[in-house]
Amino acid sequence: MFAARLPIAAVMLAAAMLGGACAAASGSDPAGGGNANPLSDAGGPLPGEPDAAVTPDAGGAMFDSNPGDSSGPSPSNGCASGAGLVYVLGKTHELYSFDPSTLQLQKVGMVDCPQSGGTATPFSMAVDRQAVAWVLYNDGHLYNVDINSGTCKATSFQPNQNGYKTFGMGFVSDAPGSQEETLYVANEFGIASIDTATFELTPASGTFGFSAAAELTGTGDARLFGLFYGFPPYISEIDKTSSAVLNEMPLDTVDIGTGFAYAFWGGDFWIFTAPNGTSSQIDQFHPGSGTTTTVAVPDVGFKIVGAGVSTCAPITLPK
Repeated sequence: MFAARLPIAAVMLAAAMLGGACAAASGSDPAGGGNANPLSDAGGPLPGEPDAAVTPDAGGAMFDSNPGDSSGPSPSNGCASGAGLVYVLGKTHELYSFDPSTLQLQKVGMVDCPQSGGTATPFSMAVDRQAVAWVLYNDGHLYNVDINSGTCKATSFQPNQNGYKTFGMGFVSDAPGSQEETLYVANEFGIASIDTATFELTPASGTFGFSAAAELTGTGDARLFGLFYGFPPYISEIDKTSSAVLNEMPLDTVDIGTGFAYAFWGGDFWIFTAPNGTSSQIDQFHPGSGTTTTVAVPDVGFKIVGAGVSTCAPITLPK
């Protein structure tokens, strides 16, 4: 069973205090009841749930078709070098790659975005198939960062479009196995998308909002997931058209602390939290078994406020 949801005012206060990558918290509760493992209205369980009759670590039958290319990114599938890894960004501008297959963090460099003397800090991050990180700062400005060099440049995105000043975000393939993808964002109003050519933000056509702060991650088989702040936090699949929350799985052993971000890779969700308030740890959530494991990097030495993974990342564990 789920723990009781926070009152909206309490969630908004908690989200405002977070230093991590998350969307603001407000709105209604679109999820309704609280079964711990309901089936998705979209036609299936969360990736790797026991219903799929596969081993937990494999990621589930929903991913066995390998639309994300388990063999890794290559020019033939439209993926740039480095686009198959997870990338994390620190509050103090550190950019690292994270390889879930080896549990290794590798420093890329320090991100120095052209803020004209401003004091804003990173808030959230998404990564596209061309090895470009889309980094949102807490003043609402959006930047492009080369994930292989850390070079940063400003975009023409106008902050606070349709009330979306800060938000969680993630890229999702437009169809299973497609090389085309869309950048989705989330705040208290629900889901919106950003046109990466025009930088115009368009809210989803549905009317669902969120009653908890959310960070997003997407997959190569065209699914969008949110990590929602709460006690405990929980992961849900999100309908990209209506913002409806389709299913929920609680993370009973995860303490978000003062910051959170996450990414899907290889059938599992990789969660970055700061329970001690100053430095992040990495947890691996296995949707097949519903278990969470703190991996071999229990303290990364800095606070992670953004995590991004492209739709080139494997859907199942690479063989």
